[in-house]
Amino acid sequence: MLSATAIIFAASLVSAAAFAPAAVRASSRMQLSMAAKGDVKKEEWVPVLKSNDIAAGDLVPVEVDGLALLLAADLDGKIFCIANSCPHLGTPLENGRLGEGSTIVCPLHKSAFSLESGEVVGDWCPFPPILGPLILGNLAPPERVSTFPVRAKGSNVEVFIDRNLKSRFESKYWAGLLDAKGKATGDYY
Repeated sequence: MLSATAIIFAASLVSAAAFAPAAVRASSRMQLSMAAKGDVKKEEWVPVLKSNDIAAGDLVPVEVDGLALLLAADLDGKIFCIANSCPHLGTPLENGRLGEGSTIVCPLHKSAFSLESGEVVGDWCPFPPILGPLILGNLAPPERVSTFPVRAKGSNVEVFIDRNLKSRFESKYWAGLLDAKGKATGDYY
């Protein structure tokens, strides 16, 4: 049975919480709801394919927890992982080609990205001639492609990712009448 002191202490905590500023109470509720949804960062190594499923010169698209990734083995056989989307217009880089010096070239506008750092290598949007550099290249400033650490463990290739990245990104969508999720409740149609 609870002692009288414990009951008084619990009652005083509840009454003190009632007088806490509304912003503090709302912030705490938001943190609790985010934690309940699993919207906290959860970084870990995830096996994405078998080591013998990729060879030098291969581009292998994979999807993990809603993230479109591209595993690329350069001509020397070193494996890299990048986002499978060109930052310019979202073109799938799996349709691109490997370039010189551990780079990948976008199939649409021929921008090259370092597989190691994700940085733009060379000109931004050099294709098509004249139209690419003058117009398409000015739609968006040069931007790096996201990269992810890769390792071989046993017979698997593993990528280090945030397992909750997609849900954390989507949790910031506006949840109104015509929101990006579909219905105002956050459900999809």
